[in-house]
Amino acid sequence: MRVTTLILSLALLGVLSSAGCVIVVNDDEADAEWIGSYETDSDARNAANTDLRDRVGQRLAEVAQLRDEDISVTASNGVVTLRGKVEDPAVVQRAVDETVAVEGVRRVVAKLTVEVRPG
Repeated sequence: MRVTTLILSLALLGVLSSAGCVIVVNDDEADAEWIGSYETDSDARNAANTDLRDRVGQRLAEVAQLRDEDISVTASNGVVTLRGKVEDPAVVQRAVDETVAVEGVRRVVAKLTVEVRPG
């Protein structure tokens, strides 16, 4: 019974840890017993993503050329995505350059649309 419990415990840990949850099993008794669970570092990861997004947004707001542009920022595990509409292709490059310069940015995905106004 202990071997079966151990195998079941390991199987549960393998499946659930990939989903961000860990279950602790007490195999001292004949039957497995659920003791508790806790979230892994998802809260810390969310906080890091929010912090990175905010720092990139602040950096873009400090650049006069980018301040009035319609650019939104999201971040996930060091990958920053820029979305929005700009009026000049040079703004896209400047936004990417400024984003890359922020500590913690591993990659930039620029999903910026250039809308040229007739003139």
